[in-house]
Amino acid sequence: MLEYCDRAMTGERPHRRRELMVPYEQPYRHVLGTTWRHQRDLRLATTLAGLLWLAGATGVALGVEELGIGAGLGAFLGSIAILLWLAAIARTSWRMTRSWDRSSELGEVRACRPQAGSEDLELAHDEFAVTVEDDGHLVTWRFRPLSISEHPAEDETEIPGRPRYAASPVGETTFDPLDTAQAAEQLVAAQTRAAERESASAAAAHATLAADSDLAALVAETRATAAALREATGQRSGRR
Repeated sequence: MLEYCDRAMTGERPHRRRELMVPYEQPYRHVLGTTWRHQRDLRLATTLAGLLWLAGATGVALGVEELGIGAGLGAFLGSIAILLWLAAIARTSWRMTRSWDRSSELGEVRACRPQAGSEDLELAHDEFAVTVEDDGHLVTWRFRPLSISEHPAEDETEIPGRPRYAASPVGETTFDPLDTAQAAEQLVAAQTRAAERESASAAAAHATLAADSDLAALVAETRATAAALREATGQRSGRR
């Protein structure tokens, strides 16, 4: 029972808007944390430089002058490590901020969709908008919110901004090229269907969040009951 619950709780959850925005509101903290996690070799080099310097400085303090070479070598490696850290931080900052203020046509379509402004304020759910193509089609696009470290799939287009979105076509219909009024009605109908899909997406996100909450409560209750039952079996834990 617990193994099933644990597997279920590792599934994909909808993003909360405030969680998506934290890295953008605190960019330096995010950049430093990301750089530290992804620079394993640089972390090892920094640690080695620190150990060499500490051992050399300790030796000199104890009168072992020969160990002063270790302190000098540690200081030299530490200086190089600092320069490499600064370069890595600069690269991470550039990758993070390069698309913040960049505009895109699909980004404008998403911002100008009729239902814009009515999206859920708590959960960042999928959004839907319609584009008009020169080949006579009305294309409905899905805009999937991305976390700061998430990348679009191969069949998706990245939409810059804070936060970023991944766009992909999810349906298309033809419009009447010979009747502008009829084509306009078809566009309105397509936008209405897109708004309905977006509303359903928001409802599904809330349902998923509620299910996660119920599942977490079930896991807690199951573990508490198991702990109480173990008193009658002599077990110390739930693992053999």
